[in-house]
Amino acid sequence: MSYIIKEATCQQAFAALDDCNSAVIDVRCPEEYALYGPIPGAHLIPWKMIRDDMLVDNAHFGCDLEKVVSYRKDTGYFHLYFICGSGNRSCEAAECALDILRDVRCEVYNVVGGMDEWVCAGLPTTPAALLG
Repeated sequence: MSYIIKEATCQQAFAALDDCNSAVIDVRCPEEYALYGPIPGAHLIPWKMIRDDMLVDNAHFGCDLEKVVSYRKDTGYFHLYFICGSGNRSCEAAECALDILRDVRCEVYNVVGGMDEWVCAGLPTTPAALLG
């Protein structure tokens, strides 16, 4: 496994959605998730949660991440793309993933620019108005 976090563009992460050896992990908190809506095919695993107007760690992040990768462990080498609102918290989540998945053969990417860049690039999301 690579022990460094690589950078990826939104277009690379979008292409990874169709790759069975890749997973896109959306680490936005539910409030942010509601703003732009989901990325079709991505896995929502919030890195932080808003509690009493503060960002706090999601205690289930590691377990939820392991569930996403568990069915890929036997498929060989795979790629994880982490995305958040702007690309900062996804980098933190990717660092944590390196520790959690240290025995798993994968490469970890931070999607530069996050959802801000994703939306500017015209890549697909489901608007919040359509979720309800």
